[in-house]
Amino acid sequence: MVYLIEAIERATKESGTITFLAGDGEQRYSWARLYDDARRLAGRLRDHGLGPGRPLVVLALTSPAAITAALAGWLAGTSVTFAPTPARTMTPAGYTEATRRRLRALGEPVVLVGAPWTSVLDDLDGDGRVMLPLDQVLHAALNTPTRSWEPPAVAEWDPAILQMTSGTTDSPKIVRISHANVAANVEAINIATGHDPTHGRMLSWLPLSHDMGLIGSFVLPLSCGRCDVVLSSPVDYLAHPASWMEQISRYRATSTVGPNSAYALAAKLLATGPALDLSSLRCALSGGESVDPDLMAAFTTAAARHGFNPGAAVPAYGMAEATVAVTLSPLGRGLCCDTVDAEQLDQRGHAVPVTRPAVTSVDVAADTNGDGPRVRRMPLLGPPVAGLELRIVDPDSGQRLPDRRVGEVQIRGTSVTSGYHDDPLLTRELFTPDGWLRTGDLGYLADGELVITGRAKDVIILAGRNIYPDEVERAAARAPGVRAGNAVAFAYHRPGPLGGEGLAVAVETRSDDHAEIRTAVIRQIHETVGVKPHTVVVLRPGSIPKTPSGKLQRAEAARRFTP
Repeated sequence: MVYLIEAIERATKESGTITFLAGDGEQRYSWARLYDDARRLAGRLRDHGLGPGRPLVVLALTSPAAITAALAGWLAGTSVTFAPTPARTMTPAGYTEATRRRLRALGEPVVLVGAPWTSVLDDLDGDGRVMLPLDQVLHAALNTPTRSWEPPAVAEWDPAILQMTSGTTDSPKIVRISHANVAANVEAINIATGHDPTHGRMLSWLPLSHDMGLIGSFVLPLSCGRCDVVLSSPVDYLAHPASWMEQISRYRATSTVGPNSAYALAAKLLATGPALDLSSLRCALSGGESVDPDLMAAFTTAAARHGFNPGAAVPAYGMAEATVAVTLSPLGRGLCCDTVDAEQLDQRGHAVPVTRPAVTSVDVAADTNGDGPRVRRMPLLGPPVAGLELRIVDPDSGQRLPDRRVGEVQIRGTSVTSGYHDDPLLTRELFTPDGWLRTGDLGYLADGELVITGRAKDVIILAGRNIYPDEVERAAARAPGVRAGNAVAFAYHRPGPLGGEGLAVAVETRSDDHAEIRTAVIRQIHETVGVKPHTVVVLRPGSIPKTPSGKLQRAEAARRFTP
């Protein structure tokens, strides 16, 4: 029997519960109850043609029905995909068309659609797929006789998850994650975090369409069976961001996970909000996007007045192609940074440690008088998790680089995908001839720990110097009036006789004085990064494109806001 089916059956014999939050209410389930409902639904879905080789797609908010549907898919012997729900900046028509492309890339799946998207069932129909309203099918399965469930014929290398990667709308990339991949990554995470099943409670609002939400807040607790998990939806979180920390306090959560931008917002709310009790948290993992050391430090400082232990902050690096986790910083250490000479990093790709007293990245304005080197604080993201190897190579020659030299991050091991679903060309491009997966990220190793400097395709080259968008975004976010976590930097081609690559920045603000905000952003970037952006676009809140999990979409921002 394959891993996830074993995990589902094992969980039914344990004491763990799953609590769903919606508005002011909650629903608590045992894994045994969900398992019983899922077996009935699996039998019903087989009548609709679901089984090994035919994917199941769930388009629904986090709910008992959505979780039951996923369990039913695995019990039916098929792969499961949670389709992304609309990002805040997408139009209904744009979302429908993007979803059609995603479903088409999966072949002829069975698609379960929950509220409030049942109205688009007809719009998404076609191309041989089966479209079904989730609540109606589940109700029928629980109230009418169906075929009894029998264990399917599935092998450990068969796909358990077909994971859609963030931001894939025009040409969807669908990562094939096997049962063996899931088993290896779950075990590696448990080893890295020193998982204690007797005192565990995960709380998450992340969308299940994101690998960090699916594995971290659903599969991990399921595989344990003795831990409790509390889930809310990203829609409820976005409507009331303070609910994240409030729920941690209320339910005494021991672990949570979120992107850097969510921690940035939490820092602001905790600094001025009512007293909470965050002393139960042992692991507050930050992943899914680059970790801003200043914003994470602001979070740990603000949360400390609510009893949070700063050592519980866990910066991490992961990707869907590795199931989820690639590296995790040591639990209990907290945020730890490598301070390096910024000029050496940008111009030579060499992470030279600053060993003498130097100006910090927050106070670089004082460096204009030559009092010290311009520095960058780079979060240490920990060593590779068990079962994974990691190397840094020259992007052009493929030669392995020594410590502290910036190159492409490549990985291989038990958690790594075998490729993209039904896309042999992209799969061949994903791997090197000797079997290493090309992540597309740039970084270096420091004493065995990974440091990410940026995404290769996002790096902006100005006068022969590498400009990393995340450094520009951090600087822009420190300008007065700019909303934390809501600045995006991208390259564009400048027209005219001078031409060349230009630096553009878009920021969100609640201020009406856009000229003042623009001036402050230019000043802050110049003082911090040493360059002036060629254009700054000032926007209303909610304008910058992000994935449902809150990750910046730089390519989409460039498409929308390029001058």
